[in-house]
Amino acid sequence: MRSIIQLIGKTIGIASGLGACVAWTVEMWAPTPTLHLSGFGFAVALMMAMLAGIAIHAAFQSHGITLIVLFFASFFPIGLFLIGEAGWLGVIGFLNIGYLISGLIAWGAPHLLGPDN
Repeated sequence: MRSIIQLIGKTIGIASGLGACVAWTVEMWAPTPTLHLSGFGFAVALMMAMLAGIAIHAAFQSHGITLIVLFFASFFPIGLFLIGEAGWLGVIGFLNIGYLISGLIAWGAPHLLGPDN
């Protein structure tokens, strides 16, 4: 049972990280971006794409604490703002919440569910 729950957590984390990484990459290199990205804005978008890539690796390795830290690093400065945006940009904020869900599952499943039988 524990391994199934951990697999679900990994899947949520990998899908959230992959979706956020693709969304930020498309936003950075689109001919007509939704957000005005020049200078500092482009650097922030690049950093968010890299954090999403780190989230993919952390979810694959079941590093729960890392995913929780990545949630706080990406959600509160940018993701919370983007949830209120119309269109696909609002999805990025919800994908950041996937980091938190995956991190809580990866961190809590071994402690709460006990050994896998």
